[in-house]
Amino acid sequence: MGIDAVVNLEDAAVSDAASLAVNGNTAPAEDSAADDVFTKGALSRAHASDLRKRFETARPFPYVVIDNLFQPGFLDRVLSDYGAGFGDWVRYNTRDEVKTGTRPNAKLGSDSRAYFDVIQRGQFTQFLSAVTGIEGLLPDPTLFGGGLHEIAPGGRFSVHTDFNKHPVTALDNRLVFITYLNKGWQASWGGALELWDSVSKQCMDEVVPVFGRSILFAHSETSLHGHPNPVATPDGRKRRSVAAYYYTNGRVEEGAARTTQFLSSPQFGRWGKLVVTANYVSPMLVDGIRIASRTGAKLVGKIRG
Repeated sequence: MGIDAVVNLEDAAVSDAASLAVNGNTAPAEDSAADDVFTKGALSRAHASDLRKRFETARPFPYVVIDNLFQPGFLDRVLSDYGAGFGDWVRYNTRDEVKTGTRPNAKLGSDSRAYFDVIQRGQFTQFLSAVTGIEGLLPDPTLFGGGLHEIAPGGRFSVHTDFNKHPVTALDNRLVFITYLNKGWQASWGGALELWDSVSKQCMDEVVPVFGRSILFAHSETSLHGHPNPVATPDGRKRRSVAAYYYTNGRVEEGAARTTQFLSSPQFGRWGKLVVTANYVSPMLVDGIRIASRTGAKLVGKIRG
């Protein structure tokens, strides 16, 4: 894992007072109610500023890994909700997905619900805006695509990009925030989150899903990620995480709604390679590329037919 993209709050500066500006964005002050949730200095101005630098310079796309953002006792309580009968779970067993996750609007346990309530408050979304420079972030109380995730031995999630719009609100998917809940996890057990370069189609970094580690990364057509190496724990334990998405009402590189796109899908074939450069060329040229892609695909279909 790239050391420049990792921040450990045990070593971070812990200055904080009131609501403070960071590069034109607002980093909210911590309050006493959050003392049992976040570690000291978690939402401080100094921490937000440090994360902003790391987020903007990370490769292959903007992201930052944070260790010890939350109090361990708080995450222990969240972890206790797994296996307690809470949640409306969905099992996926396809070529690209072998995993389990909660449905949108699932009934969660009180402690996991408390986790999502905290990270969906204005205090935390303002902190994310300060870190990423993305203003007007909106949480999703239904937790579409998020919620509780669990992967048993043999499970995997192929390299992909996430959906770009919420299926109900049509808001633009901008960020995903994940926290891992796996005590004593070893890199040799697989399940590491891989971050891939969209041009070279190669893994550029890996994030081992250890307990108390969080990752925040920007979503775009080039944000390829996944954990394609199957989980292989020696004692049968499962890989567990909690995730949430954040949205805005519009974005510069806005396109047609699409679902999760796997690296193995036609999206990343001959014509898809042109589309993933959308962030680097003018909107007019992007439109032309998309038209050419659709036209080319139709022609190929006719020739093959």
